Amino acid sequence: MSESSHSQDSIQSELDPSAESPSVTENAAYDVIRSRLLTQGEQLQSQVEALNQARLSEFGQIDLAVAHRFRVRTENNCIARDIVQVGEYLLFGYNVFIGLKNTTAVNDVFALYRHNAEADSFEMAEVALESTFLSEVAFVNDFTELYTYYNNARLLQLQVRNNRLLASFQIGERSSDIRVFSLADKC
Repeated sequence: MSESSHSQDSIQSELDPSAESPSVTENAAYDVIRSRLLTQGEQLQSQVEALNQARLSEFGQIDLAVAHRFRVRTENNCIARDIVQVGEYLLFGYNVFIGLKNTTAVNDVFALYRHNAEADSFEMAEVALESTFLSEVAFVNDFTELYTYYNNARLLQLQVRNNRLLASFQIGERSSDIRVFSLADKC
């Protein structure tokens, strides 16, 4: 393209007000796409609201709210892993780095709490593990064996299913290195 034809185009565009520059056509395309997306978004929003209203009329609505808050205190600094209701107790599971201690005991990983009905507020009283399901000989032996043979064992999750308490532990570096304890009829 020569200089003369380039200058002729610019002169013609200055003389002809109906000739659109590339930026004007790009803005017009943007406005069309934006308007279509806004319309589709409004339609989708109204469909979602209609679906939600149908769900509420069919199943009802339950508002979730925090009923009470409480603090759990442990002997050592720990990282909380899970808490589940087991019968009249709340079982709190956590991981703790003991440091110089050679063995990990059941009370280094688990704590039991019971609601203190005498208090005006929602207080939890710690329950001694003796004479509870956490002091049963079979469980204590399995737990001690787990932490003896797997130095890096750590609690992953507590779960109650079909009247059984399940406690899963990671025993190796791979995510598939898991051992699960099942305590029947404790819930």
